[in-house]
Order: sequence, then C-alpha cells, then structure tokens
Amino acid sequence: MENFLEVARRENPDIFLLQETRIEDSQFPTAYFEDLGYNIVTKGQKGRNGVAIFSKYSLEEVDDSFSEEARYLEAFTGGIFVASIYVPNGQEVDAPQYFYKLDFLRNLGEKFLNLKGEIFIAGGDYNVAPYPQDIYIEGYDGIAGSPREREAIKSLRDIGYRDPLEDQGFTWWSYRRHEFRNDDGFRIDQFYLSPRTQELFSGGSVLRYARSLDRPSDHAPIMCELKK
Repeated sequence: MENFLEVARRENPDIFLLQETRIEDSQFPTAYFEDLGYNIVTKGQKGRNGVAIFSKYSLEEVDDSFSEEARYLEAFTGGIFVASIYVPNGQEVDAPQYFYKLDFLRNLGEKFLNLKGEIFIAGGDYNVAPYPQDIYIEGYDGIAGSPREREAIKSLRDIGYRDPLEDQGFTWWSYRRHEFRNDDGFRIDQFYLSPRTQELFSGGSVLRYARSLDRPSDHAPIMCELKK
C-alpha cells in the first residue's frame, strides 16, 4: 500500500494496470483505492495470478474472458481500450508450463489482431525479454529469453503493435546478489500500442525509484503517456 501511494503521489496516473495481485475479488481492498479517486475492476485468483485496472474514468465493456486463469483483463476507459496482462512465467524451457506460455502468447496475438483498429494499449508483465540486450547475461537463452518465446512476442510486432519503451532499460531485478544495485536485470514488462495509439504516444519511462523503496516488488513500474 505504501509503495503504491508513493507512485500515485509522484506520478498521479489516470490509469493503473496491476498484475499478480494474488487475492480473490472478494478480498480486494477496493474501498481503499476508491478513496483515492479510482474506479476499479479486478479478476482475482486465490494465492496466484490476478490482474486489475484502476481508472479515474468510468470502466466500461469489461472483458476477462480471454483466459480462465486471472491473467487478462480488458476495459474501455477514458476513450481508449486498455488491458492488464500477466503472461505465464513458463518455469523452464520445454517444461509443460513453457508450452502453455507459448500458446498463451499465440492466442494473445489473435486478440491483439481483433483490436488492431482500436485505440488500444496492453501493458503488463509479459515474462519475455524480446531482445538479447534485454537480459544482462550475454548469450542467455533460458526462460524469458529463449528463441521460441522471442518469436512469439515478435508476432505482436509483426501485426503492427509497437513497444515504445524498448530503449528504457531493465524492469525486473532478482532480490538475490544485489542485482538491482548492479543493474543486473531483465526487461520483461512492456506496453504494446496499436497503430492508432502509437500516434498518441508522447513519452514513457521505467520508474526505477519504486524498485528501491522499502520492501519493493522485484519489478519496477513502467509508465506510458498519451496525448489527448
């Protein structure tokens, strides 16, 4: 809560996309965030996964049907479609969970294709580092950096979507071995903007300061700004 408040105070975003909330909808502290002026929709799951959208605008056309697990939540708000996405981790290359991850990304491509003509931005934890420079370990091809994962995420770009924060650096650092201090990270959190949305993009960044707060997430929030 304290870290969320710090980011909300500094950035005052119109919309938050949250992932890995790890609680059922009935347990979500909705009133706390409503007091901050946000309308809220959630798709929760006990002990794992979980996605949410907070917006200062009304939330309409809410759709959580993409995945049975709590990994995708979409809404129309403030004149745009937004989606909060939590792609499966995959565990390790060639594990059953890995193939589930590849299927999820392929299906995501079909979803994005259907929304290509809309003003649509999909943000979250994609658990894939799209390029070799997105992982601090040279030559790494394990989970999040394997060729098949990178090909799957490339399919989103191939249909016309753009990740505008490709040059903004890492977004995730393990808690082990002072990896944040050494900037030994991965860039696995992204926004994907439809062609119409790309015309509205005005800036974005990785909010690294949030990773250095007390008891932080191992991810830093990412921010995307659109012109009205």
